[in-house]
Amino acid sequence: MDNMVELKNIEIYEFCLLDKSTGNVSYTNTAPEFKGFTGLYFRDENTFFGLYPTEIGPVVFFKGREYKITRSLTISLARQGKNRVFRIEEYNIEINYTESPYIGFDEWSDEINVDLFYKIEQRYKNQDFCDRYTIKLD
Repeated sequence: MDNMVELKNIEIYEFCLLDKSTGNVSYTNTAPEFKGFTGLYFRDENTFFGLYPTEIGPVVFFKGREYKITRSLTISLARQGKNRVFRIEEYNIEINYTESPYIGFDEWSDEINVDLFYKIEQRYKNQDFCDRYTIKLD
């Protein structure tokens, strides 16, 4: 069960169960019984990208692999109109996507609460981000 991670979509009311060992993902609109914060994900027709806490800190899952997020990485988000490009230079990760239609939809849907890549790019160097995505062992 250590290979299974429950994630929620930051943009819409959707959840998934990610098997890190196989990369298989099952989606549902029914919220699982989370035992605390698990993680977030983005998906479109070509891409699955997950962010979740581990004992060593924040980790992303992309194309079947895990990548540790550290403050020393070069993470950027470029915007040109509605098109966006998220990059993690050191891992050669590049994701092209379209801006969420939910940004500004209501008072709770500002960019940092709707766009996972914007959230990462804005916060990955903050200690609070690292703490939030680190599992504390008792």
